[in-house]
Amino acid sequence: MRRATFARVALVGAVVATLAAGCAAPPTEATSASGSGSGSGSGAIAQAAAGPGEAVAPTSGGVRVAIVGDSLTAGGGRLLSEGLTADTWMTYAQGDGVDYVGGYAKGGSTVQEQAAAVRPVADVDVLVLMSGTNDVRLGTGFAESASSYDAIVDTIRPEHVVVAAIPPYDRAPRAAARYEAQLERYVADKGWTFTDPWGFARAGDVFAAGTTVDGIHPTTAGYEALGHALRDVVLDVAGARVAAPQADSPADPADTPPGTTS
Repeated sequence: MRRATFARVALVGAVVATLAAGCAAPPTEATSASGSGSGSGSGAIAQAAAGPGEAVAPTSGGVRVAIVGDSLTAGGGRLLSEGLTADTWMTYAQGDGVDYVGGYAKGGSTVQEQAAAVRPVADVDVLVLMSGTNDVRLGTGFAESASSYDAIVDTIRPEHVVVAAIPPYDRAPRAAARYEAQLERYVADKGWTFTDPWGFARAGDVFAAGTTVDGIHPTTAGYEALGHALRDVVLDVAGARVAAPQADSPADPADTPPGTTS
């Protein structure tokens, strides 16, 4: 009897263990993006794998940044949701007060395609939108694209909007410059922030020698420079560069408002 009882107990225990293993949640996958450069992205920052438009969990409580664009944002002819790489400018912009929280980018996509594919991202402080090269490639004028910029902003609903200039486009430099000029005026009318982070790469309306791999995309070093430039703009727009004076630093009398004492 005693041996039979022990056998039954062992059998029940094995069944319970099997059921528990079958109900356990599968492990989640994650990707990591390493940052580098001036005060940004120190070390590898773990990010949950996300589909198009899905948010990536914030890592530091810093400025929450969403990004939308084409291959110049995704990092080549790929999807942003596949993760950040050495050719993704956000790799170099994130960290130390800048949190990448999602967005949408796909190589070869137009701003109209991006507007149709992007999904909401919660609590975005700054949206960085950089698109238009593929519109120029396909002969689509800015007038046909303008409403898609609005649609992207309406979907993300950020606190601040930064629209970045497209880079030189060696295959149709005049068309790209014309699109750019119209985009800049449109952004000003909207009250958004326009920035041209491509100064390092411009030689008139074409890429400067040594800054591009194909007349459309920058080199990896160019993506890094782009990331640092856009990081500075994000922090400026979000007000994160306003630093309090050090406690042990004497106040400058010139900084004291009239009628007050320091």
